[in-house]
Amino acid sequence: MIESEDSMPTDYVVKSLPGIRLVARRATLQLDTLGEHIGPMFDAVAATIGHIPGSLATPMATYSVHEGGMDVVVGYAYAGEAPPGTEAVELAPVEAVCGVHLGPMAGIGESWQALHRWIVDNGYGFAGPCRELYVRAVGEDQSDWVTELQQPITR
Repeated sequence: MIESEDSMPTDYVVKSLPGIRLVARRATLQLDTLGEHIGPMFDAVAATIGHIPGSLATPMATYSVHEGGMDVVVGYAYAGEAPPGTEAVELAPVEAVCGVHLGPMAGIGESWQALHRWIVDNGYGFAGPCRELYVRAVGEDQSDWVTELQQPITR
């Protein structure tokens, strides 16, 4: 990570994100097991609403680190009722610094680290759990995945 420090993209934008309602699942996970749980959590939500046209168009997740691990919410923007095994989660409108992570999830930690460094270097504070909007995340080969990183901020 140190060697690539100056090669990370630094195109960030501060923007207002609208409130959004997710049909989701939540869990508290350990950081070292995160990757093995996120996909199955999305699959479980998709199994409950995937038959409804357009219901899987906006996959999102939120992450909040604490001493006991990481609180994770994964789901899809959806206005209908939350089916059994899921819950409705309201994400409030926020001001956020946003950037893009291209490619495999294995490298997303470095993208988050660079975005968080930019936030601190530019005088912002953190104002809530970070969000990921999965713009393109289809298939096992993650080389063409596109993820928007969204970190709520304060001034």
